[in-house]
Amino acid sequence: MKIIRYSKNIILPEKKRYIVLGVFDGVHLGHQKLIKLAVDKARKNDGISIVATFDPHPDKIINPESNVFLLTTLKERISLNRELGVDVFLIIKFNKRMSKMLPEDFISKILVDSLQVKELFVGFNYKFGFLGKGNTDILREYSKIYRFKTHILTPITISKTIISSTRIKDYIKSGKIGKAKKFLGHDITISGRVISGKGRGRKLLNFATANIETSSEKILPVDGVYLVEIKIENKKYYGLMNIGVKPTFEEKERTIEVNIINFNKKIYNKKVVINILEKIREEKYFNHPDLLKKQIEEDIITAHKMISNR
Repeated sequence: MKIIRYSKNIILPEKKRYIVLGVFDGVHLGHQKLIKLAVDKARKNDGISIVATFDPHPDKIINPESNVFLLTTLKERISLNRELGVDVFLIIKFNKRMSKMLPEDFISKILVDSLQVKELFVGFNYKFGFLGKGNTDILREYSKIYRFKTHILTPITISKTIISSTRIKDYIKSGKIGKAKKFLGHDITISGRVISGKGRGRKLLNFATANIETSSEKILPVDGVYLVEIKIENKKYYGLMNIGVKPTFEEKERTIEVNIINFNKKIYNKKVVINILEKIREEKYFNHPDLLKKQIEEDIITAHKMISNR
């Protein structure tokens, strides 16, 4: 898969272009179906599939005062699209100028003149252009004028509930990992770098932990202890991840730390990918560190049972 930053002088292979348009935060089951439609159509017709997305997230420019938390970072979106067999991942820079572009101009200048779209694929509720005035009706109208075909995906549901990034975020924030994963169609992922902590894990509790620094834009589950799978240098390990403020030690800063099972190597500054598998328990306050240590021992037993069941 080629990763290309959009520019007016963009050069793409001289083939029919099947373009999927959207932000695709999460690359959930609805996004996946839409992308696969374009990938399959391109392959059958000797064309190229192009996922055209925006960075940063449009809401960060349109509503700069709002806190926008993402299901997936740009790097994670790229990885998920590569797995779907996309030919070109096209990143369009979203800025104030782009936010003020009229829907008609976006279609004529970018989709038609620059990208030379053959067929376009969007979700049923897709909005674009100045003040979100562009919608699927406008796309249908202008596709007739400019002679490209528009495919509009109908809502994808699970148990009569429409799959959406917003709903998945709500599930994650409330710790409903199973429901979130069901709607995503893949694990909830946290990518980051291992940083130095305060050393309490090994010194005080006899449980070494890796402290993880991740993007401040990334949505995180509710505070608690989770069974995770952590990928380090292309190798995978099980672990217990704690997200929270460590109430036993009266801290206020929210942190992420992982106790990696059967692992004893120094990995400071290493980049890791964490897949959240199941929630074990809520974060708790303990009157004494020894009580916390005992709880961690019980958590490890619980984790091993979960791993066996998997």
